[in-house]
Amino acid sequence: MSHNPQDVQFSTYGPERFAEHLPFARRGYLFTVPGGFPEDTPAHTNVTDWEMATYRARGEWEVRDINGERRVWGTGPSRRTAVGLAFQEIARKRRQRAKDIAEKRVTVLGLEPVPPYAVEVTGAVTLVLAPQAIGVLRLIQPGDYGQNAEYRVVDVDGGDPYDIRADNSVTLRTTQVGVFHDRCGHDPEDAARFENETDAVAYALQSMAMCWPCNVLDD
Repeated sequence: MSHNPQDVQFSTYGPERFAEHLPFARRGYLFTVPGGFPEDTPAHTNVTDWEMATYRARGEWEVRDINGERRVWGTGPSRRTAVGLAFQEIARKRRQRAKDIAEKRVTVLGLEPVPPYAVEVTGAVTLVLAPQAIGVLRLIQPGDYGQNAEYRVVDVDGGDPYDIRADNSVTLRTTQVGVFHDRCGHDPEDAARFENETDAVAYALQSMAMCWPCNVLDD
């Protein structure tokens, strides 16, 4: 997750992007602040990605979020400076929010600062089950007009690819494998999180074919 203004990817926008009454210049640049920024905040406090705009206003560069408060997060004499200050302010606010969440969990709810159990998906495979064969799905190919789609698969042993035409006799089954985290110090970004072991184990059993316990000593 990049938070260096020099690494931010910009795209230009023109007068058609925003209505005239909105507080954005008619021309400028769009970029994204990742929802997991900054990286030192717990994953369970992450938000969605923020789309931002930077543009010239009143003789300097200004940065404003598009879909939320539409507040100014940074200003400066150059685009790089304004974007850098915006990242700093967003990081400050998100760190404070993460701290507030942790304090509320402990002092108000009587919970641990971070949900202690996490079930992380580390792999998945989709099988195409047909009367004549079972294959590992690689691609769904749309059929010609009026024809069923075709599943491009490979043998479960990793053989050559072949096609299975979709019909009522064919089903798809996706299985997942993962890692069960229990106060190990890891903070997987995309994981289901639980307050108690019973719920975490039930989730792992219901949603995964296999789930291994994390061993922090192996890292």
